[in-house]
Amino acid sequence: MWPELKIVHGKPRHSQSQGSVERANQDIENMLTTWMQDEKNRHWSKGLRIIQLMKNRAYHSGIKMSPCEAIFGCKIKIGLNTSNLPHDVISMIENKEQLAELITEQSQNIENEVSADTEHITEQPQNIENEVSETEKITEQPQNIENETSDTEQQLATTIELNNENANVM
Repeated sequence: MWPELKIVHGKPRHSQSQGSVERANQDIENMLTTWMQDEKNRHWSKGLRIIQLMKNRAYHSGIKMSPCEAIFGCKIKIGLNTSNLPHDVISMIENKEQLAELITEQSQNIENEVSADTEHITEQPQNIENEVSETEKITEQPQNIENETSDTEQQLATTIELNNENANVM
């Protein structure tokens, strides 16, 4: 199929030579097993995100912070209390339906703001076109000045020639 492909057979690395990787894998496996038992869920892939979050927000003594803090510069924000919602709004939420309604309202507000910004942006090209025409007028002026300068130079040259001719005549 691929004539340039060459398969090289070799010994796979021995798991004991990669101790730290194997320890991390064992930790994840144990955490997933615990999650599956606690949640009575046989789908390990559903718990993987939760386990990943737990690992990334856990304090690491080697770097003196969590992996998330090391990468993003801040702690992981989890739950409504770490959201941008005002605390009085959070205290009024009692169930998932109210939260969903609040999210829908927030989404509509954002869409309205984006729509208003888009309208403002579409109005700007007309203003820009006016500014461009003003700029064109300004850039046309140097050409007129250049024409006037060349006319003045010609008049000066003619005057000098006439003066020279008059001087020769006298």
